[in-house]
Amino acid sequence: MLLRSLERPWRTAAHGYEVVLLQSRRSIPYGQWPPAVPELPDLTVVAEELAARANGRVVAEASAPTPILVRATPAELKALVGLSVGRATRRGKFLLLPFETGGAPVKVLAANPMLAGRFWLLDDARERVRARTGLRLRFADGGELRYVDREMLGKLYLVPPDRLDAVPGWVEMGPDADDPALTLEVFRQRIRKHPGELKPLLRNSRFVAGVGNAYADEILWEAQLAPFRRRSTLSPDEIDRLYAAMSKVLAEATVQVRKLVPPQIEVQHREFLKVHLRGGQPCPRCGRELRQIGGDEATTFCRTCQPPF
Repeated sequence: MLLRSLERPWRTAAHGYEVVLLQSRRSIPYGQWPPAVPELPDLTVVAEELAARANGRVVAEASAPTPILVRATPAELKALVGLSVGRATRRGKFLLLPFETGGAPVKVLAANPMLAGRFWLLDDARERVRARTGLRLRFADGGELRYVDREMLGKLYLVPPDRLDAVPGWVEMGPDADDPALTLEVFRQRIRKHPGELKPLLRNSRFVAGVGNAYADEILWEAQLAPFRRRSTLSPDEIDRLYAAMSKVLAEATVQVRKLVPPQIEVQHREFLKVHLRGGQPCPRCGRELRQIGGDEATTFCRTCQPPF
């Protein structure tokens, strides 16, 4: 009886390896990839670019053409006029844009782009306004910052700098996946508190913040761990391998995104990823065919390099 109970998780994982969509037999050309949630490398670079190009610029006009995307009243938006844009930062999957007077923050825009929200930094404010533009910030020296969300799923919260805890999901966030304070020992302690399969675990912002569907695939492939493995089955060495893979994949991806994205911060680049959405192609490590399951939230893996146990 005990033997059967121990076998069950492995059988479940192995069954998942056999459920492969027909669409995984073809690759997705660059430029035709479905919209994807901006993850830690994407938002890190967007924040860096905004810090370099928007910091210190004075807001001349603020409006919300699609007000459902902005959690702020018209009066609160109007109050941004005359304030200077501070240095943008990132926390988890939030982009943070402060507004200051005399160098002191007055308000913070906490943007959670979700699936398809993108920021546009334009030199000419007269450029055509796209459909589903949630926010327009026109600068006194010309140019404009816009937030466009074709799926209407993202949310922008305008709050005082000491009220970020009022933003949904903020308080529950764990440390950023690239936080230097998230040492191997801290990672070991945190992972013991979280059960379940590895891919949902990496995507759980309460565990670590900033990792989504695409980079979870990349991290698990790098660590040679199956996405269907349960955390409770990992050996200490495998936990250490997962931590090392997470650090390596995110750091290398951030370098790649820095090369590809600026100055077009509205464009998302994923063509350098090794496995995500490459079902049917050869595994870069062993050459066997990559497998892919799921639809829009697909999971891609190598069942040779990432055995179910």
